[in-house]
Amino acid sequence: MDALTAGAGLGYLAHQYREALVANLAPIGLGLLLTLALGYVLRSAIRALHHANRRVDAILAEELRKPSPRPR
Repeated sequence: MDALTAGAGLGYLAHQYREALVANLAPIGLGLLLTLALGYVLRSAIRALHHANRRVDAILAEELRKPSPRPR
C-alpha cells in the first residue's frame, strides 16, 4: 500500500468518524504514542542484538584461528 492510498483511507475514516475522534482524542493520541515508542524500543533491541551477534561472531572467528594450546 502506498502513502497516497493510506492517506486517502485515513482521511475518509476521519471524515466518517469525526465526532468519535474528537471525543476520544487523548486515548487515541496516547495509543499512537505508545505504538511509536514500542516500535522504537523494538528497533533499538534488534540493533543491539545484531551488534552483539557480530561481536560474538568476531570473537569465535578469532578463537578458531588460534592454534590449539596442546597439539595432539
